[in-house]
Amino acid sequence: MIATVRPIPHGHAMTSYATKDFRADIVKTNLLTEHLPPMGMWDEMVLHMNRFKQKFSRKPIKNTSIRIEVSPSRNESEGWTLDDWRRFTEEFAEELDQVTSTPDGRHRNLVPTNIGNSQYFAALHHDSKSDIPHLHLVVNRIDRDGNINDCHFIGERAVAAAQAINLRHGWKDPMEIRDEHLQRIGDDCMAVLRTLPSFSWGDYITKLQQRGYKIKLQRDKEGIVRGYSVKMNSSVYKSSELGTGRKLTPSRIGNTWRNLHPVQRPTAGYGTQTGTPPVRQIPQPTHASPIPHATPTIHPTANPATTSTSLQYEFLIDGKTRQLEIPERICKELDNSIEVSANSDVTHEDVMKVALLLFLGYVDAATTMSESCGGGGGTESGWGKKDDEDDLEWARRCAAKASWLCKPIGRSRRYGR
Repeated sequence: MIATVRPIPHGHAMTSYATKDFRADIVKTNLLTEHLPPMGMWDEMVLHMNRFKQKFSRKPIKNTSIRIEVSPSRNESEGWTLDDWRRFTEEFAEELDQVTSTPDGRHRNLVPTNIGNSQYFAALHHDSKSDIPHLHLVVNRIDRDGNINDCHFIGERAVAAAQAINLRHGWKDPMEIRDEHLQRIGDDCMAVLRTLPSFSWGDYITKLQQRGYKIKLQRDKEGIVRGYSVKMNSSVYKSSELGTGRKLTPSRIGNTWRNLHPVQRPTAGYGTQTGTPPVRQIPQPTHASPIPHATPTIHPTANPATTSTSLQYEFLIDGKTRQLEIPERICKELDNSIEVSANSDVTHEDVMKVALLLFLGYVDAATTMSESCGGGGGTESGWGKKDDEDDLEWARRCAAKASWLCKPIGRSRRYGR
Protein backbone atom coordinates (compact mmCIF):
# COMPACT_ATOMS: atom_id res chain seq x y z
CA MET A 1 0.00 0.00 0.00
CA ILE A 2 1.21 3.49 -0.83
CA ALA A 3 -0.18 6.88 0.18
CA THR A 4 0.28 10.49 -0.92
CA VAL A 5 -0.96 13.50 1.06
CA ARG A 6 -0.67 17.23 0.35
CA PRO A 7 -2.55 20.44 1.13
CA ILE A 8 -4.39 22.05 -1.80
CA PRO A 9 -6.20 25.35 -2.48
CA HIS A 10 -8.71 23.87 -4.96
CA GLY A 11 -11.00 21.80 -2.75
CA HIS A 12 -14.01 22.56 -4.95
CA ALA A 13 -12.38 21.07 -8.07
CA MET A 14 -10.93 18.15 -6.09
CA THR A 15 -14.37 17.33 -4.71
CA SER A 16 -15.73 17.12 -8.24
CA TYR A 17 -12.82 14.92 -9.36
CA ALA A 18 -12.84 12.63 -6.31
CA THR A 19 -16.57 11.94 -6.49
CA LYS A 20 -16.75 11.91 -10.29
CA ASP A 21 -19.99 13.86 -9.81
CA PHE A 22 -21.13 11.11 -7.44
CA ARG A 23 -20.35 8.34 -9.93
CA ALA A 24 -17.63 7.09 -7.57
CA ASP A 25 -18.46 4.97 -4.52
CA ILE A 26 -18.57 7.09 -1.34
CA VAL A 27 -17.25 4.71 1.31
CA LYS A 28 -17.01 7.16 4.22
CA THR A 29 -18.22 10.62 5.27
CA ASN A 30 -16.97 12.14 8.51
CA LEU A 31 -18.82 14.94 10.37
CA LEU A 32 -20.83 15.65 7.21
CA THR A 33 -24.56 15.30 6.58
CA GLU A 34 -25.29 11.92 5.04
CA HIS A 35 -26.27 11.48 1.38
CA LEU A 36 -25.35 14.99 0.25
CA PRO A 37 -24.42 15.56 -3.40
CA PRO A 38 -20.72 16.32 -4.02
CA MET A 39 -21.00 20.10 -3.96
CA GLY A 40 -23.27 19.84 -0.92
CA MET A 41 -20.43 18.20 1.00
CA TRP A 42 -18.03 20.87 -0.15
CA ASP A 43 -20.51 23.64 0.78
CA GLU A 44 -20.71 22.26 4.32
CA MET A 45 -16.92 22.38 4.55
CA VAL A 46 -16.86 25.99 3.33
CA LEU A 47 -19.58 26.93 5.82
CA HIS A 48 -17.48 25.45 8.64
CA MET A 49 -14.39 27.36 7.46
CA ASN A 50 -16.33 30.62 7.42
CA ARG A 51 -17.27 30.17 11.07
CA PHE A 52 -13.59 30.58 11.95
CA LYS A 53 -12.72 33.10 9.25
CA GLN A 54 -12.11 35.86 11.77
CA LYS A 55 -9.69 33.66 13.71
CA PHE A 56 -7.40 33.42 10.67
CA SER A 57 -8.04 36.90 9.27
CA ARG A 58 -4.50 38.13 9.92
CA LYS A 59 -3.04 35.15 8.04
CA PRO A 60 -5.69 33.66 5.72
CA ILE A 61 -5.42 29.98 4.92
CA LYS A 62 -4.41 29.50 1.29
CA ASN A 63 -4.55 25.69 1.17
CA THR A 64 -8.02 25.09 2.57
CA SER A 65 -8.15 21.33 2.03
CA ILE A 66 -6.01 18.23 2.33
CA ARG A 67 -5.89 15.79 -0.56
CA ILE A 68 -5.19 12.16 0.34
CA GLU A 69 -4.73 9.25 -2.07
CA VAL A 70 -4.33 5.74 -0.68
CA SER A 71 -3.72 2.76 -2.93
CA PRO A 72 -3.36 -0.82 -1.71
CA SER A 73 -2.15 -3.30 -4.31
CA ARG A 74 -4.61 -5.54 -6.12
CA ASN A 75 -3.63 -8.52 -3.94
CA GLU A 76 -3.91 -6.53 -0.72
CA SER A 77 -7.47 -5.33 -1.45
CA GLU A 78 -8.75 -8.41 -3.27
CA GLY A 79 -12.31 -9.27 -2.23
CA TRP A 80 -12.85 -6.11 -0.18
CA THR A 81 -16.40 -4.85 0.30
CA LEU A 82 -17.34 -1.19 0.78
CA ASP A 83 -17.34 -1.85 4.55
CA ASP A 84 -13.75 -3.09 4.28
CA TRP A 85 -12.79 0.09 2.44
CA ARG A 86 -14.53 2.17 5.11
CA ARG A 87 -12.57 0.44 7.88
CA PHE A 88 -9.36 0.87 5.91
CA THR A 89 -10.09 4.61 5.52
CA GLU A 90 -10.57 4.98 9.26
CA GLU A 91 -7.40 3.00 9.95
CA PHE A 92 -5.29 5.23 7.73
CA ALA A 93 -6.75 8.46 9.15
CA GLU A 94 -6.11 7.23 12.69
CA GLU A 95 -2.55 6.16 11.85
CA LEU A 96 -1.73 9.47 10.13
CA ASP A 97 -2.97 11.42 13.18
CA GLN A 98 -0.44 9.56 15.34
CA VAL A 99 2.64 10.40 13.23
CA THR A 100 4.78 13.21 14.68
CA SER A 101 8.09 12.60 12.88
CA THR A 102 9.35 11.85 9.39
CA PRO A 103 10.55 8.31 8.54
CA ASP A 104 14.19 9.42 8.37
CA GLY A 105 13.97 10.90 11.87
CA ARG A 106 15.27 14.30 10.77
CA HIS A 107 12.06 16.11 11.78
CA ARG A 108 10.59 15.21 15.17
CA ASN A 109 7.91 16.57 17.51
CA LEU A 110 5.70 17.70 14.63
CA VAL A 111 2.20 18.91 15.46
CA PRO A 112 -0.09 15.94 14.72
CA THR A 113 -3.01 16.20 12.33
CA ASN A 114 -6.57 15.82 13.60
CA ILE A 115 -8.23 14.23 10.59
CA GLY A 116 -10.40 11.97 12.75
CA ASN A 117 -12.02 15.12 14.16
CA SER A 118 -12.31 16.92 10.81
CA GLN A 119 -14.87 16.92 8.02
CA TYR A 120 -13.91 14.63 5.16
CA PHE A 121 -15.27 12.15 2.67
CA ALA A 122 -13.60 9.15 0.99
CA ALA A 123 -14.44 8.08 -2.57
CA LEU A 124 -13.40 4.78 -4.17
CA HIS A 125 -11.93 4.89 -7.70
CA HIS A 126 -11.00 2.11 -10.10
CA ASP A 127 -8.03 2.88 -12.35
CA SER A 128 -9.24 3.00 -15.95
CA LYS A 129 -6.29 0.96 -17.27
CA SER A 130 -5.44 -1.55 -14.55
CA ASP A 131 -8.76 -1.48 -12.67
CA ILE A 132 -6.77 -1.24 -9.40
CA PRO A 133 -9.02 0.38 -6.76
CA HIS A 134 -7.76 3.34 -4.72
CA LEU A 135 -9.18 5.94 -2.37
CA HIS A 136 -9.45 9.71 -2.69
CA LEU A 137 -10.09 11.75 0.46
CA VAL A 138 -10.87 15.45 0.67
CA VAL A 139 -10.34 16.76 4.21
CA ASN A 140 -11.27 20.14 5.67
CA ARG A 141 -8.13 21.96 6.79
CA ILE A 142 -10.04 23.30 9.82
CA ASP A 143 -11.01 20.63 12.34
CA ARG A 144 -14.28 20.61 14.28
CA ASP A 145 -12.79 22.68 17.12
CA GLY A 146 -11.59 25.43 14.76
CA ASN A 147 -7.91 24.47 14.79
CA ILE A 148 -5.85 24.13 11.64
CA ASN A 149 -4.55 20.71 10.59
CA ASP A 150 -0.77 21.04 10.52
CA CYS A 151 0.71 20.04 7.14
CA HIS A 152 4.43 20.39 7.72
CA PHE A 153 6.14 17.40 6.05
CA ILE A 154 2.70 15.87 5.52
CA GLY A 155 3.90 13.84 2.53
CA GLU A 156 6.67 12.22 4.54
CA ARG A 157 4.27 11.57 7.41
CA ALA A 158 1.93 9.80 4.99
CA VAL A 159 4.80 7.48 4.06
CA ALA A 160 5.37 6.72 7.76
CA ALA A 161 1.66 5.95 8.23
CA ALA A 162 1.69 3.64 5.21
CA GLN A 163 4.77 1.86 6.52
CA ALA A 164 3.08 1.23 9.87
CA ILE A 165 -0.06 -0.19 8.22
CA ASN A 166 1.97 -2.35 5.84
CA LEU A 167 3.95 -3.75 8.76
CA ARG A 168 0.77 -4.44 10.68
CA HIS A 169 -0.83 -6.38 7.81
CA GLY A 170 2.32 -7.97 6.42
CA TRP A 171 2.12 -5.96 3.18
CA LYS A 172 4.95 -4.62 1.06
CA ASP A 173 6.85 -1.58 2.27
CA PRO A 174 5.94 1.56 0.24
CA MET A 175 9.60 2.27 -0.56
CA GLU A 176 9.92 -1.24 -1.98
CA ILE A 177 6.80 -0.60 -4.08
CA ARG A 178 8.25 2.72 -5.21
CA ASP A 179 11.48 1.06 -6.35
CA GLU A 180 9.48 -1.55 -8.26
CA HIS A 181 7.44 1.16 -9.97
CA LEU A 182 10.56 3.11 -10.92
CA GLN A 183 12.15 -0.03 -12.35
CA ARG A 184 9.05 -0.87 -14.37
CA ILE A 185 8.61 2.66 -15.74
CA GLY A 186 12.30 2.94 -16.59
CA ASP A 187 12.22 -0.39 -18.44
CA ASP A 188 9.11 0.69 -20.37
CA CYS A 189 10.70 4.02 -21.30
CA MET A 190 13.78 2.25 -22.66
CA ALA A 191 11.59 -0.25 -24.52
CA VAL A 192 9.69 2.63 -26.14
CA LEU A 193 12.95 4.32 -27.20
CA ARG A 194 14.06 1.08 -28.86
CA THR A 195 10.91 1.04 -31.02
CA LEU A 196 11.23 4.64 -32.25
CA PRO A 197 12.87 5.08 -35.67
CA SER A 198 13.64 8.66 -34.63
CA PHE A 199 13.15 10.49 -31.38
CA SER A 200 10.35 13.00 -30.92
CA TRP A 201 8.47 13.98 -27.79
CA GLY A 202 5.14 13.37 -29.50
CA ASP A 203 5.93 9.74 -30.41
CA TYR A 204 7.59 9.10 -27.04
CA ILE A 205 4.57 10.34 -25.10
CA THR A 206 2.07 8.51 -27.33
CA LYS A 207 3.87 5.18 -26.87
CA LEU A 208 4.02 5.60 -23.09
CA GLN A 209 0.33 6.54 -22.96
CA GLN A 210 -0.45 3.34 -24.84
CA ARG A 211 1.20 1.49 -21.95
CA GLY A 212 -1.15 3.15 -19.45
CA TYR A 213 0.99 6.05 -18.22
CA LYS A 214 0.07 9.72 -18.01
CA ILE A 215 2.83 12.11 -19.07
CA LYS A 216 3.18 15.78 -18.21
CA LEU A 217 5.85 17.90 -19.90
CA GLN A 218 7.43 20.98 -18.35
CA ARG A 219 8.55 23.51 -20.94
CA ASP A 220 10.42 26.78 -20.53
CA LYS A 221 9.15 30.08 -21.94
CA GLU A 222 10.69 29.20 -25.31
CA GLY A 223 8.77 25.94 -25.48
CA ILE A 224 11.79 23.67 -24.91
CA VAL A 225 11.15 20.59 -22.76
CA ARG A 226 13.11 20.90 -19.51
CA GLY A 227 11.45 18.13 -17.50
CA TYR A 228 8.59 15.68 -17.47
CA SER A 229 6.77 13.42 -15.05
CA VAL A 230 5.19 9.99 -15.41
CA LYS A 231 2.04 9.06 -13.51
CA MET A 232 1.44 5.40 -12.72
CA ASN A 233 -1.84 4.69 -10.94
CA SER A 234 -1.92 7.41 -8.25
CA SER A 235 1.86 7.91 -8.05
CA VAL A 236 3.88 10.51 -9.98
CA TYR A 237 7.59 10.12 -10.74
CA LYS A 238 10.01 12.70 -12.15
CA SER A 239 12.16 11.94 -15.18
CA SER A 240 15.28 12.47 -13.05
CA GLU A 241 14.27 9.41 -10.98
CA LEU A 242 13.84 7.08 -13.96
CA GLY A 243 16.45 4.72 -15.39
CA THR A 244 20.11 4.77 -14.42
CA GLY A 245 22.44 7.74 -14.61
CA ARG A 246 19.60 10.19 -15.42
CA LYS A 247 19.56 8.80 -18.97
CA LEU A 248 15.86 9.58 -19.43
CA THR A 249 16.00 13.29 -18.56
CA PRO A 250 15.25 15.74 -21.40
CA SER A 251 18.90 16.78 -21.70
CA ARG A 252 20.10 13.17 -22.14
CA ILE A 253 17.21 11.24 -23.67
CA GLY A 254 18.24 12.10 -27.24
CA ASN A 255 21.69 10.66 -26.64
CA THR A 256 20.15 7.62 -24.95
CA TRP A 257 18.08 7.01 -28.09
CA ARG A 258 21.20 7.28 -30.26
CA ASN A 259 23.06 4.77 -28.08
CA LEU A 260 20.15 2.34 -28.54
CA HIS A 261 20.40 2.77 -32.33
CA PRO A 262 24.15 2.66 -32.97
CA VAL A 263 25.65 3.27 -36.39
CA GLN A 264 28.72 1.20 -37.11
CA ARG A 265 31.58 3.47 -38.11
CA PRO A 266 33.58 2.32 -41.18
CA THR A 267 36.90 0.74 -40.26
CA ALA A 268 38.67 2.21 -43.31
CA GLY A 269 37.69 5.82 -42.61
CA TYR A 270 34.96 8.07 -43.94
CA GLY A 271 34.29 7.86 -47.65
CA THR A 272 36.24 4.72 -48.50
CA GLN A 273 34.80 1.99 -50.66
CA THR A 274 35.20 -0.64 -47.92
CA GLY A 275 32.22 0.60 -45.97
CA THR A 276 29.99 3.59 -45.29
CA PRO A 277 27.66 4.15 -42.38
CA PRO A 278 24.02 3.23 -43.03
CA VAL A 279 21.30 5.85 -42.96
CA ARG A 280 20.12 6.77 -39.47
CA GLN A 281 17.42 9.22 -38.54
CA ILE A 282 18.56 11.81 -36.01
CA PRO A 283 16.05 12.95 -33.33
CA GLN A 284 13.79 15.68 -34.65
CA PRO A 285 12.45 18.50 -32.45
CA THR A 286 8.72 18.53 -31.81
CA HIS A 287 6.53 20.97 -33.69
CA ALA A 288 5.90 22.76 -30.39
CA SER A 289 9.60 23.62 -29.97
CA PRO A 290 10.45 26.91 -31.65
CA ILE A 291 13.77 25.66 -33.04
CA PRO A 292 14.50 27.40 -36.34
CA HIS A 293 16.61 24.67 -37.92
CA ALA A 294 15.78 20.98 -38.06
CA THR A 295 18.46 18.55 -36.97
CA PRO A 296 20.09 17.08 -40.09
CA THR A 297 19.90 13.55 -41.38
CA ILE A 298 23.26 12.58 -42.86
CA HIS A 299 23.74 9.91 -45.51
CA PRO A 300 27.30 9.59 -46.89
CA THR A 301 27.68 7.99 -50.32
CA ALA A 302 30.73 7.52 -52.49
CA ASN A 303 31.04 9.87 -55.47
CA PRO A 304 31.78 7.68 -58.52
CA ALA A 305 33.06 10.67 -60.47
CA THR A 306 35.90 11.24 -58.04
CA THR A 307 36.72 7.57 -57.25
CA SER A 308 36.10 7.79 -53.47
CA THR A 309 38.27 10.91 -53.02
CA SER A 310 35.20 12.79 -51.78
CA LEU A 311 31.90 12.17 -50.07
CA GLN A 312 28.40 13.33 -50.83
CA TYR A 313 26.39 14.04 -47.69
CA GLU A 314 22.64 14.35 -47.68
CA PHE A 315 21.35 16.89 -45.15
CA LEU A 316 17.80 17.66 -44.14
CA ILE A 317 17.95 21.34 -43.16
CA ASP A 318 14.94 23.62 -42.76
CA GLY A 319 12.77 20.85 -44.16
CA LYS A 320 14.73 20.67 -47.44
CA THR A 321 17.11 17.94 -48.57
CA ARG A 322 20.53 19.19 -49.68
CA GLN A 323 23.34 17.14 -51.25
CA LEU A 324 26.78 18.56 -50.52
CA GLU A 325 30.22 17.19 -51.33
CA ILE A 326 33.08 17.01 -48.80
CA PRO A 327 36.63 15.85 -49.62
CA GLU A 328 37.63 12.59 -47.98
CA ARG A 329 40.79 14.16 -46.54
CA ILE A 330 38.66 16.76 -44.75
CA CYS A 331 36.46 14.07 -43.21
CA LYS A 332 39.54 12.23 -41.99
CA GLU A 333 41.01 15.44 -40.54
CA LEU A 334 37.77 16.20 -38.71
CA ASP A 335 37.55 12.62 -37.47
CA ASN A 336 41.12 12.67 -36.14
CA SER A 337 40.87 16.14 -34.56
CA ILE A 338 37.69 15.63 -32.54
CA GLU A 339 38.10 15.34 -28.77
CA VAL A 340 35.43 13.79 -26.55
CA SER A 341 36.06 13.72 -22.80
CA ALA A 342 35.91 10.31 -21.15
CA ASN A 343 33.09 11.26 -18.76
CA SER A 344 30.92 12.87 -21.45
CA ASP A 345 27.57 11.44 -22.59
CA VAL A 346 28.14 12.78 -26.11
CA THR A 347 29.45 10.28 -28.67
CA HIS A 348 32.25 10.77 -31.17
CA GLU A 349 29.68 10.43 -33.93
CA ASP A 350 27.59 13.30 -32.51
CA VAL A 351 30.58 15.65 -32.46
CA MET A 352 31.55 14.57 -35.99
CA LYS A 353 28.18 15.61 -37.38
CA VAL A 354 28.40 19.00 -35.67
CA ALA A 355 31.91 19.48 -37.10
CA LEU A 356 30.72 18.63 -40.62
CA LEU A 357 27.95 21.20 -40.38
CA LEU A 358 30.38 23.85 -39.16
CA PHE A 359 32.79 23.10 -41.99
CA LEU A 360 29.97 23.45 -44.52
CA GLY A 361 28.92 26.78 -43.03
CA TYR A 362 25.64 25.69 -41.40
CA VAL A 363 26.34 27.29 -38.04
CA ASP A 364 22.71 27.46 -36.84
CA ALA A 365 22.09 23.79 -37.70
CA ALA A 366 25.34 22.80 -35.95
CA THR A 367 24.33 24.74 -32.82
CA THR A 368 20.90 23.11 -32.80
CA MET A 369 22.41 19.64 -33.12
CA SER A 370 24.88 20.29 -30.30
CA GLU A 371 22.00 21.39 -28.04
CA SER A 372 20.03 18.23 -28.89
CA CYS A 373 23.07 16.22 -27.75
CA GLY A 374 22.97 17.96 -24.37
CA GLY A 375 25.62 20.56 -25.15
CA GLY A 376 25.46 24.24 -24.33
CA GLY A 377 25.52 25.39 -27.97
CA GLY A 378 26.31 28.94 -28.98
CA THR A 379 29.13 30.41 -31.08
CA GLU A 380 30.93 33.71 -30.78
CA SER A 381 30.09 36.42 -33.27
CA GLY A 382 32.14 36.45 -36.47
CA TRP A 383 32.67 32.70 -36.49
CA GLY A 384 33.72 31.45 -39.90
CA LYS A 385 36.61 30.60 -42.18
CA LYS A 386 39.40 33.15 -42.47
CA ASP A 387 40.45 34.41 -45.89
CA ASP A 388 43.99 33.04 -45.65
CA GLU A 389 43.04 29.78 -43.91
CA ASP A 390 43.50 26.50 -45.79
CA ASP A 391 40.89 23.77 -45.64
CA LEU A 392 42.79 21.47 -43.27
CA GLU A 393 43.38 24.22 -40.72
CA TRP A 394 39.71 25.23 -41.03
CA ALA A 395 38.70 21.59 -40.48
CA ARG A 396 40.82 21.42 -37.31
CA ARG A 397 39.19 24.61 -36.00
CA CYS A 398 35.73 23.18 -36.78
CA ALA A 399 36.60 19.96 -34.91
CA ALA A 400 37.75 21.94 -31.86
CA LYS A 401 34.66 24.13 -31.99
CA ALA A 402 32.36 21.10 -32.32
CA SER A 403 34.01 19.45 -29.31
CA TRP A 404 33.41 22.65 -27.32
CA LEU A 405 29.81 23.08 -28.49
CA CYS A 406 28.88 19.54 -27.45
CA LYS A 407 30.16 19.92 -23.89
CA PRO A 408 27.20 20.02 -21.47
CA ILE A 409 26.43 23.31 -19.74
CA GLY A 410 28.16 23.52 -16.38
CA ARG A 411 31.34 21.73 -17.44
CA SER A 412 34.52 23.61 -18.24
CA ARG A 413 34.43 24.93 -21.81
CA ARG A 414 36.87 26.97 -23.85
CA TYR A 415 36.91 28.19 -27.41
CA GLY A 416 38.90 26.25 -29.97
CA ARG A 417 41.85 27.60 -31.84
